[in-house]
Amino acid sequence: MRILIADDASDAREILGRLLKRWGHEVVTASNGREAWEILRQEPLRLIISDWMMPEIDGLELCRRVREAQWEHYVYFILLTARDDKEDLIEGMTAGADDFLTKSFNFEELRVRLRAAERILSLESQLALRNSKLEETNGKLHAALDRIQQDLRAAAALQASLLPKDPNVSPAVALAWLFLPATEIGGDIFDFFRLNDRDLGFYHLDVAGHGVPSAMMSVTLSRTLSAELGEGHLVAPPEGERRVKAPDAVVADLNRRFQSGDNAPYFTMVYGYIDTHSGRGELCQAGHPHPLLARRDGRVEQVGHGGFAVGMLEGVPYDSVAFTLEPGDRLILYSDGITDCRNAEGESFELERLIGLAVDCGGAPPKTLASRLDMALRDWRGEGEIEDDISLLVLQRR
Repeated sequence: MRILIADDASDAREILGRLLKRWGHEVVTASNGREAWEILRQEPLRLIISDWMMPEIDGLELCRRVREAQWEHYVYFILLTARDDKEDLIEGMTAGADDFLTKSFNFEELRVRLRAAERILSLESQLALRNSKLEETNGKLHAALDRIQQDLRAAAALQASLLPKDPNVSPAVALAWLFLPATEIGGDIFDFFRLNDRDLGFYHLDVAGHGVPSAMMSVTLSRTLSAELGEGHLVAPPEGERRVKAPDAVVADLNRRFQSGDNAPYFTMVYGYIDTHSGRGELCQAGHPHPLLARRDGRVEQVGHGGFAVGMLEGVPYDSVAFTLEPGDRLILYSDGITDCRNAEGESFELERLIGLAVDCGGAPPKTLASRLDMALRDWRGEGEIEDDISLLVLQRR
């Protein structure tokens, strides 16, 4: 180890220097505190043996300067003095000395003290190395996290691009929606689309769980249904009496195609259509919360028979349920993230509050219900995070 000896007595420096060299150390000497301080400013020395009483800068002041310096390495300071009372010991340690030896010390005692200093400095070096590796690892983790966040934002933008954009696809039906994912991306997705010149198709689905796997599945389903629409598979064959494919047949086909393996998520959904001329339609409920029919006169009815989640069980039956929207009536599709949303006391929002809002907003445009629900849920959960994806789709016959 390279050790600095600071002492104004040349014979003391000589004796101590020879002793330290005999023990295998390198020695740098200074004849006073100022010279020692200049050496320390030039060289990264880590152990100092300094006399207390020296001209210009004494050992106590040198120790204070060492402790005030903003060096990356620790400097172990041993203070030598002819003083041996308790007050001197307290003053020296208060200045920052690590050890304290009275002059005319036993050489073996100094050797033991140096070994203790070496152990402490070795531990400090190991700790500094570990901290350096931790900082490097943290830097890599932060960089990886930044990349993940960028990917999540890109995925969220992709998912947002699949959500409805134009509520005016039909002059006969007014539409509105609400989407609040639990994370940057979520497992809920919904859409509506023209099946032909008079029938409007719609779906609302919720992939089990949330986050990246659920979002990937929801995007896949959205693209699948878009492809089905584009290829005409959601429209009935020309020879049939129906204009569109029955909702239960569409859901059954999805159930065949998306059987979940050990790790693949299943999903709940409502798929249906409405004849924009007559207001009559059909829907299939597959494990999703019951759609609500909010009548213009304030009555609210539940539609559907429950059904099995899609992708959970192979070969299960699905049913189509007929409904009719009279002018001013609305069909409300929603995810259980709304009813399960919890406040600070752990209470759920519950279906009754959603129905109450639907009744309160009767006669108003559907976007009023969406905005009122958004505000109500924000007030309900307060500062709490969204635990599950929240989504709502409202169709109102004009």
